[in-house]
Amino acid sequence: MSSRLTALTTYCVVAFAVLATLTAAVYASDAVNERQQRQQVDVFSNRALLRAELVTSEADSALRQLMSYPDTPCTNDHMQRLRQVEEQFRYIREVASTHDMRLRCSSLHGAVDIALPPPEWTYAGGFTAWHTEVGKRGNERQMLNVRLGNHVVVIDPRFYLDIVPLDDTIKLTVLETQHGAVISSWPHTDDALVRAALQRTGSPYFEGRYYVVERSSRYPIAVVAYEPEDRMRRDVPAQLRTLLPPALVLSAIGTWLVLRWRRTLRTPRNAMLQGIRRRQFVAWLQPLVSLESGRCVGAEALVRWKLEDGTLVAPDTFIPMAESLDLIEPITDQVIRSVFEGVGAMLARRRDLHVSLNLAGKDLAGTRVLQTLKASLARYGVRPEQIWFEAIERTLMDTASSAPVLEAFRAAGHRIFIDDFGTGYSSLSYLQALPVDGIKIDRSFLLSLASGEEMNKIVPHIIEMARSLDLLMVAEGVETEAQAQYLRERGVQFAQGWLYAKAMPADEFLRYLEREAARTRET
Repeated sequence: MSSRLTALTTYCVVAFAVLATLTAAVYASDAVNERQQRQQVDVFSNRALLRAELVTSEADSALRQLMSYPDTPCTNDHMQRLRQVEEQFRYIREVASTHDMRLRCSSLHGAVDIALPPPEWTYAGGFTAWHTEVGKRGNERQMLNVRLGNHVVVIDPRFYLDIVPLDDTIKLTVLETQHGAVISSWPHTDDALVRAALQRTGSPYFEGRYYVVERSSRYPIAVVAYEPEDRMRRDVPAQLRTLLPPALVLSAIGTWLVLRWRRTLRTPRNAMLQGIRRRQFVAWLQPLVSLESGRCVGAEALVRWKLEDGTLVAPDTFIPMAESLDLIEPITDQVIRSVFEGVGAMLARRRDLHVSLNLAGKDLAGTRVLQTLKASLARYGVRPEQIWFEAIERTLMDTASSAPVLEAFRAAGHRIFIDDFGTGYSSLSYLQALPVDGIKIDRSFLLSLASGEEMNKIVPHIIEMARSLDLLMVAEGVETEAQAQYLRERGVQFAQGWLYAKAMPADEFLRYLEREAARTRET
């Protein structure tokens, strides 16, 4: 065999081996990609259905509560009942009463007389629903109205799909299943496609796109999610034709890129772990003001997830996910670190100021947080009494296990407050059993105090309960001077809310304190 033929044969064998390896790698990579992407859409659609069922459940519960109202509609007592139901449920924006086919009064607008539009769909149990548009011309948005009997609840349809997207190509829609009416959908979603998917008996399936249909077993609603098929299934021959000329050189590089790409597939857990590794969880501070002096005496640290593009994710979105994934502890540690990096030096200078840190249920399982905090206190020269802690009321129901932990925090020199007090199972005996220094009155109890209206009737009882136990009180969500005056006259010591300032980054909070100090010097 001539040297030329030997070289050609060797080249063909090597080229075949490289091409075979490259083909296997491409096919394997695409198979893994499809499986992972399909799983991602499946999980995402299931999360969307859980949120849709939660919102629907609130509407159902609110309307069934109102059905039992026995007296004359649209009286002062009835209007107060409508407002109470609106405040009770997180996703309900307005509650109204009807007679025949006309709207007679609502929790937001009082007495009205408006003809009701025909329902877009009906379903078992006497429920009807329709959309209406609100807002100024050119900036309208739709609201969902659900009616049962003589009452209507109004919900922002965006609540049905208020979840963090895993990528920018997934499309999502919530429909009712009897008539195929769209309840809520993401922008640029094709209604005709999702209605057609709803009629299919098998799910998931491919038809130019990857479709998943999740039907609720509790309500006549379904979630349809779809993603372009080319994101799931790639054109393998085209890839091979492109890679064939440089195959001998690029086969190893291609394998490395595939492995790297596989590691970086996005899932909720990976996204959160990446945020923790990159220290993207930061503390914003909302000033806490003394109602007697009107001066700032501290701040509450509120966690924000700051993404690489500068977008801020609110805690309501990611805290439940972090707790379910058992990642809340490293986030708490980052909040503590962020607080001290931002305002630790200021706390060392201003012994009259404090910062409140929120404790999750996992943080109350032991005293790990104290060990984390101890190093920061020593490093920045901050006193323990300048760090307060807040625990949500529902995490303290088991007083036998939570009381010793809270006592350890107090023994270390920290004050303990019960956050969102009044929204759980508040009672005098419950408070007496817990070693706490104060309570925070939930913002929902202050919403009714506006021009000409009375404070929620629960507030005086909460204040009296706290005073009887000699507990400090902080009112959340104070937005008007009338609210502040009401609380001041009844002995509430502290307040926070938009009347004074919104939550802000640490550098803005330092400037806020400088401006306050300058005003004090001028007076």
